[in-house]
Amino acid sequence: MIAEEMTTRDEGMRHECMLWYQLYRLEAAYWHDVDCNDGRNAAEFYLEDGTFAIGKNQFSGRRKIQEYYAWRERHARGTSRHLIGNLQVDVQDERHAKVFGVISFYQGEGRPPVLASKPAVLVADLANECVFGDDRKWRFKSHILRPVFVGDDIPLSLAFDLNR
Repeated sequence: MIAEEMTTRDEGMRHECMLWYQLYRLEAAYWHDVDCNDGRNAAEFYLEDGTFAIGKNQFSGRRKIQEYYAWRERHARGTSRHLIGNLQVDVQDERHAKVFGVISFYQGEGRPPVLASKPAVLVADLANECVFGDDRKWRFKSHILRPVFVGDDIPLSLAFDLNR
């Protein structure tokens, strides 16, 4: 009986670790695309009706998310890096999970290596709803960044004016 309980617990732990890894990879791959590819594929990380929100700015649907990243690419001022940490996964069921964490955003003028050292321009709480699709890929239903600390150099994501 004890061996069966340990095996069941081990399998549950393995599943939990695998799920955490898959959702961490989703988050890391998303920000890698934003930082190293100007977000050209960012919309593909979302469900068709997915939502990306940062502060008061909200972009719903892949088309709107892609429009935002195209605008960001035209207005980018140099190099950016998004660092994720403290990722916690809350499993809802086999196809749904919530992810919570922290994101720190750095930006600087020019191409790497950027020689001017500045603190993060944004530290935000991260709250995602993720869905595992029929194509066997995890995607964002919602990807929400709630600013906690904002530096003097306002990030483009907060400077974006939805009324334009």
